[in-house]
Amino acid sequence: MKARLLAGLLLCLACAGCASLPPLPSTCVKIGPAGAVCPLPPSALPKVEASHLVTVTHQGQSHTFLGRLGIDDKTLRLAGASLFGTHLFTITWDGQAVTSQPPEPNMHPKLMVAMLEVALADPAVLRSRLHGMTLTLERNNGVETRELVEHGHLVAHIERRGETLAAARLSIRIPPADLTLQLKPLTKGTH
Repeated sequence: MKARLLAGLLLCLACAGCASLPPLPSTCVKIGPAGAVCPLPPSALPKVEASHLVTVTHQGQSHTFLGRLGIDDKTLRLAGASLFGTHLFTITWDGQAVTSQPPEPNMHPKLMVAMLEVALADPAVLRSRLHGMTLTLERNNGVETRELVEHGHLVAHIERRGETLAAARLSIRIPPADLTLQLKPLTKGTH
């Protein structure tokens, strides 16, 4: 249920307006009134195997679950489980299609993949996949900050602390949806 809440909240990004985009591939995801992200193939992403404690806060209400992300040359796989270990969802992106298990109409896996890529991909490579939006990157005192902006309006603010993706702490703030995600890496002994 918490995963459904996250997916529903991320939908707010896609439903923020009705402006039209030029024809784009079916794998692209509309974000905001006029922007879109066309996800990179997994082979263009950093390789990672990571587990995080994910806290989603929307309008003052917080929900926490376990998240596992795996990216190799062929597949990006994101899985969520309750704190008791109950499977909630698995999203898979193979560069051609995004699938979700279990398939649910309220789950917006393409949007989740797009936001993950905005947070993790090399900005120089990702920028060509952004339509109607700009992505900025700053590094200062061990903190990487990314901002996704559409026509002067902040769509997402992402901060990453940590040398490797597997050990990184991520904070993703999506003002149009009044949504914040905090990802804390799970280490041995953390439950």
